[in-house]
Amino acid sequence: MPRLLTLLTAVAVFVAAVPAPASPAGASPDGSCVVIDTDLDIDDMMTIPAVVGARHVAAIVTTEGFTLPGLAAPAISRLLAQPGLRTIPVVTGDGVHRSEPDIASSFGDFVLVFRALMHRLNNFLPAALPPTAPEDYVQRVVDAVTDCTRVDVLVLGPFTSFENYSPAIRSAIGRVVISGRPLKGSRELEAVESFNCGYDKPSCEKVFHEQLPGLDHTFVDVPRSDCDLTPNRAGCVGSVHGPTLAMARALGPAGVPGTLKQILLDHPQSWAIGDWEHSGYGGRSLFWDQSAALALLEPAVFRQVDGHLETTLSPAEFQRRWAEYLNLAAGYA
Repeated sequence: MPRLLTLLTAVAVFVAAVPAPASPAGASPDGSCVVIDTDLDIDDMMTIPAVVGARHVAAIVTTEGFTLPGLAAPAISRLLAQPGLRTIPVVTGDGVHRSEPDIASSFGDFVLVFRALMHRLNNFLPAALPPTAPEDYVQRVVDAVTDCTRVDVLVLGPFTSFENYSPAIRSAIGRVVISGRPLKGSRELEAVESFNCGYDKPSCEKVFHEQLPGLDHTFVDVPRSDCDLTPNRAGCVGSVHGPTLAMARALGPAGVPGTLKQILLDHPQSWAIGDWEHSGYGGRSLFWDQSAALALLEPAVFRQVDGHLETTLSPAEFQRRWAEYLNLAAGYA
């Protein structure tokens, strides 16, 4: 999940004026699939089910970042666990094993606060589930996409795992959609570095310079405004591309949407923009990862801004679109 180096934590969501698909897409006729690579922050948690509802997700890979791979994997499996639906492989990926003091000094201790929070699915679980063991994640990804004629990769976390498995499936890769800005930043905008790149800079540099060239790849960020840190002051309400309580309440009561709805509404302090100014570590979130997912699903509602894409949808349209896509996950294939 891409984060700018600031005391913001991301949450994100989609909505659009365009009509939502009428039913879950499942595997497309041409055999296209998606691999989601995530470090399971809150915006990742809100993003994964929306993609699951709209596309055939062949595998989800957990990578160290805001969470640890072995603890994020069982949490994601719990989020998606529904009777009668296909079990999506959740693959325990890689990490660089950064120490907690290093993380706190490099990015802020809010990362560790959210790490503990997200290992429990935003406090939905009383304790983190037992961690999964390290595995040959490259082979598991290869096995998961064996029947796919095309694989789109959605990168929501650091590049540590992608660096290793992408060469093994490169011939099948269609698009690579990445949450955050390019390594070199933008000429027209203030130079910033996404959390995903900064967390494991060596893998980011290798992927950017050696692996992405020759692939159809896109970086995606959120439209910015002077209201981003004060979404509730006069003149700012409704202008920030961030998640709201109304958006979460639009989720259906059953299946994955119902589970996520409960997770979000039981602990809104960590994500909802309605109380940002009083939320402490939580709440200061934008549509980072959700933007990347929507760019994968609907590239037509994005525009080029120097080296990355930004949505052309209003915040309200984006929120509505997210709820529509996520509600498809009630019966994914």
